[in-house]
Amino acid sequence: MGIRINLILVVCLLIISCTNNKNITNNKIQAKMELMVLSNYSAEEKIISDSTTVDQIKNTMKGLNWNEFHQAILSTDNGNWIEVGGNLNEDGLSVMYEENGQQFVINKPPSSVDQMTKILISYFNGDGQYKKENEFE
Repeated sequence: MGIRINLILVVCLLIISCTNNKNITNNKIQAKMELMVLSNYSAEEKIISDSTTVDQIKNTMKGLNWNEFHQAILSTDNGNWIEVGGNLNEDGLSVMYEENGQQFVINKPPSSVDQMTKILISYFNGDGQYKKENEFE
């Protein structure tokens, strides 16, 4: 009888262990990020959210008049951040990020607001795709 109970306990622990691992991999822990917009060459500051979602990123980027100068910044609690900004006129567009105290600027400027949005979403998701698709120095 004792062996049977031990076997049941072992099976239960394995099931719980596998279930927890599945949840961890499927529900990647998402760091809380703040989304802020600076407008008019940083004269105006607006915090969009201190607990950002992908939809907020998309809506914010679509809602800005990119013929005027704006910067959209995603920042984490640990001091890392990414900024996309500029305008579609004379200033052009750019991307810059800070990671572990080091700052990096994109080599080839983004060609569109959609590209900047994609970069922000990649940073938000933590997939590193923005680094693979763009060169930074």
